[in-house]
Amino acid sequence: MLQDLPLTDWIGYAAGWSENAAWPGQIGGGTGAILLSIGTSVLFVALAAVAVFFVPQRGLRRVQASGVTAQATVIDIAETGASRWTRGGTRRQIRCELEVCPLEGASYRARAVQFVGAATEYALRPGVTVAVRVDPSAPKHVAIDEHFTRVA
Repeated sequence: MLQDLPLTDWIGYAAGWSENAAWPGQIGGGTGAILLSIGTSVLFVALAAVAVFFVPQRGLRRVQASGVTAQATVIDIAETGASRWTRGGTRRQIRCELEVCPLEGASYRARAVQFVGAATEYALRPGVTVAVRVDPSAPKHVAIDEHFTRVA
């Protein structure tokens, strides 16, 4: 009987979705399948949160810490809808299109996506010049310096 079962029946039985196969190590009935699906869902949501919120922020922190200072003019700004709660209050994620003017070389367009405080978000408007940090090895990686001074 064991040899006659297709692979899908074995997988279903192992996950607890079927009780029609005789398996050497009993997994369980329907309860095992429910717990497996709940556990898988929770794990997927946690991994998705890490991928969406923490991995991009690692690169942003690196640019903020070791990037070269430059000036940029805000072309467009939009909220992404994401927010983060910190000790200093709620920080919203923004997407900012910038015209970066490095100290050396021609100006170029870049996009900065980062969480900012309410004061910074309020001050960022199209036409405003801000201080930014630029990754020298990848100039399109830009971070807005939240301690910028409004130039124009």
